[in-house]
Amino acid sequence: MVSWLQKLEAKLVLAGLFFVHLIKRVLFFWKKKPGLNEFLQNFRGDNITPVGAEERKLFPEFQRCQVCSLCTFSCEAIAAGRAPAGFEPKFVLLGFGRSAHESEYFFDEWLPCLECASCTVECPTHVPVHAMVATVVERRKHVAYRK
Repeated sequence: MVSWLQKLEAKLVLAGLFFVHLIKRVLFFWKKKPGLNEFLQNFRGDNITPVGAEERKLFPEFQRCQVCSLCTFSCEAIAAGRAPAGFEPKFVLLGFGRSAHESEYFFDEWLPCLECASCTVECPTHVPVHAMVATVVERRKHVAYRK
């Protein structure tokens, strides 16, 4: 059990850290931190592209996934044996979090999709899994991949 003294100590530490943060923000407000352009410049070799406004609008729908795997059980590509072992439609969202050269290999092996949309039909939280796959495939068309 946590004593009142430990709680007080934790609150004082957090307050102190917050105070230091505020002081730094006030004293060094003129120092510009690197922005998106600098980030993209530094990682140009990884073919990282920003997520557009239209793609960003879809994220809340994709995040409704409860990881129940009903999409996996309803996937016709899995039932027909066209998908590799361990494939699950929900893993497609991982493509947004990978740099282009990694997602190239990821999708070549893990993307037997865009056939039936039964994953979206079976989803209890109505996550548009099929639309997510279509979005990722469309995104791949705009990125230069190395061979």
